[in-house]
Amino acid sequence: MSQSKSDECFLLHQRSYGETSLIADVFTKNNGKMSLIAKGAKKPKSKFFGYLVPFNKLNISYSGRSELKTLTSIDRNLAKSGNTLTKTTYSLLYINELLIKLLPKDAKQEDLFDLYEIFINKVSSNADLEITLRHFELDLLDMLGYGFDYNADIDKNDSIEPNQGYSFVAEKGFRKSDRSDFLGKDIINIKNRELDKVSKKYLKQITTKAISICMDGKDLTSRKIFKTIKQ
Repeated sequence: MSQSKSDECFLLHQRSYGETSLIADVFTKNNGKMSLIAKGAKKPKSKFFGYLVPFNKLNISYSGRSELKTLTSIDRNLAKSGNTLTKTTYSLLYINELLIKLLPKDAKQEDLFDLYEIFINKVSSNADLEITLRHFELDLLDMLGYGFDYNADIDKNDSIEPNQGYSFVAEKGFRKSDRSDFLGKDIINIKNRELDKVSKKYLKQITTKAISICMDGKDLTSRKIFKTIKQ
């Protein structure tokens, strides 16, 4: 029998397994994204019942040598439990789906785990939701190797000029454009993560294009759900 291991994690997604069990996809601090089977978790008397919740840091123990590990114990901080607004819930689900789709399995991502925890705490403290989202998306892109050059334009490699107009080219960076009111100073502010100084419209356009490339143009389920909610 394999030795039990302990870790901190956040639940990204869960699905039924048989009549009484669940498979949980979690983002752990020490082992990255993992899949765990929580045997009997749907039974009200189970030690796991009601504990597998998203957006709360969980302390878990697990065992197993296969790709699908077995959850053996779980605990969580109940202080942050509670209902969230629809837009906030959507945003959190969207970030979770991004991590599910983009993170490799069983690859340690401790810096990204810390970034995600900071993101959850900011959302819980009622920080500006849209700015918090854009900040996380940009840092996520950088950490996973999908970031872009903020220092020079993509055509002539000239330094970014604060008062020059630019357009964003996904997967490449920024190109000079005399027809754009998105300026070099906006690029500099994004680089320095002074996002409150940049138009939210442009921030969303940039991250949406960049993430779409990472996803090979496939739409995210959470986006589709939010579109139906807004209608």
